[in-house]
Amino acid sequence: MRINWKIIIALLIMVGTIILTISLLRATRYSGSDLNLAVGNGLVTVTNPSDSSIPVRLTSTRSFSVSSSIKDVSGNSILQEIEGKRIQNFEFLLPSGVSDFTVDNGTQVNFVASAGTQIELAIQPFNESDTRNRIVVAFIIVLASLFFISGTNDHRWISAARRKKSVDQAAAQETERQNFQRILDGRASNKP
Repeated sequence: MRINWKIIIALLIMVGTIILTISLLRATRYSGSDLNLAVGNGLVTVTNPSDSSIPVRLTSTRSFSVSSSIKDVSGNSILQEIEGKRIQNFEFLLPSGVSDFTVDNGTQVNFVASAGTQIELAIQPFNESDTRNRIVVAFIIVLASLFFISGTNDHRWISAARRKKSVDQAAAQETERQNFQRILDGRASNKP
């Protein structure tokens, strides 16, 4: 049996695309009492197990905006000078329990919080439109790989499907012809 390397490469591209897409779109979880990590521009769900609010700061080198389910937490970042650097900053108090926020119109945003208790973050790295775009691109790559594999095999599955359809059509036509013949034979025998 001869190995067709083109098909193997197309299969590897297809499987690699699926694995990469799933790993990129999967929510990442972090926990700790002193956090400084990138949150991207997707949904961030934060769990604060303490009874008190925790001060949180979102920072970036570029301007961004925040929308949130947390009461009175939404708006645009403010340009500030912190430790001799000019950065975009957005500060709010994280209430106890589970809450979420989304970074809009910005990238490379860091979540900075120091708390006496362990807080947990679940970060969805991309917003809805970016997620949809990545899924569409992955779908196109998978379809192109499947079409390439089919083309490498001269689309034999299509001709097999066509043959089956032709056989089914021929059988239906033969059944119709036999029914018509019975009707004609029945009329001929009924004539005086």
